[in-house]
Amino acid sequence: MSNYLSFLISMLAIVTLSGCTTYRAERPPVVQVEMPEMIVVSEPVAVKTPLQIATWSPTKHNGRFTAMTAGYLTVINNCLALTRDSDEVPTKDNSLLLVLADTSFSWDDAQEVLLFEGKPYKIGDALYLDGAAFTYPNANITDQMKVNWIDCGLNKGWLGG
Repeated sequence: MSNYLSFLISMLAIVTLSGCTTYRAERPPVVQVEMPEMIVVSEPVAVKTPLQIATWSPTKHNGRFTAMTAGYLTVINNCLALTRDSDEVPTKDNSLLLVLADTSFSWDDAQEVLLFEGKPYKIGDALYLDGAAFTYPNANITDQMKVNWIDCGLNKGWLGG
């Protein structure tokens, strides 16, 4: 028993002399960051791209148009066009890019109304006008037009007004 007793006394002496220590990790420093004010965005607002209307500037040397067409005012790829039938989906096969003389019309973007020859026309209304048909590219006509023809996606047009 004396072996156990001497062992216990030795252990007690070691623990007493070494003392009880605990390791405490240092706390990181507290850094205060000013946060910018939060901006709350409710819903994105869609920006409407203005309708492209192809125009040209006739001169006194341009001939007099003798052809006549009828169609329904429509929009294709954000360009004003004429389509044959109001019940069909407008495509490049059944539609013409409408190219108007730059002094023959006005466009009310807010109400989406074309004022042509003193009459108002909305998208979907029938339109009768004189002019001439052409295909792209026609250097005599398409060079004079003020619209990016390729963006409209049509290869035929009606020069009127």
